[in-house]
Amino acid sequence: MITEEIRAVLTAKASALSRRSADDMTALLHPDFVYVNAGGYKLSKAEYIDVGCTSGKLVFRSQKVSELEVRQFGDCAVATMVLDDQFALDGREITATFRSLCIFTRKDGRWLWAAGQTMRPQLS
Repeated sequence: MITEEIRAVLTAKASALSRRSADDMTALLHPDFVYVNAGGYKLSKAEYIDVGCTSGKLVFRSQKVSELEVRQFGDCAVATMVLDDQFALDGREITATFRSLCIFTRKDGRWLWAAGQTMRPQLS
């Protein structure tokens, strides 16, 4: 059950990114959200929304989640996954695969994305 609840949040996040909906993304993120992207940059909630939804520097075409594993710790959940992303960065079209760790917290009966880190997977 928890895996499907978190998958729903991740699906909503991917939708908000591809539609560049700052309002929808705002509703999914914890007020104290923090994220470290694959380039090693730390982003606050406002910075993440700006980069992903409003600035136009990064424009998501799609984001697909696979290998999702979720562990619940009371009102906290930790998810690991593989992300297959298609996006434009500074006008360049990019298709890439990433590993991601996301932390969620339950507030007022719903899951909010509180923190995350994404990186390129190691090559075998």
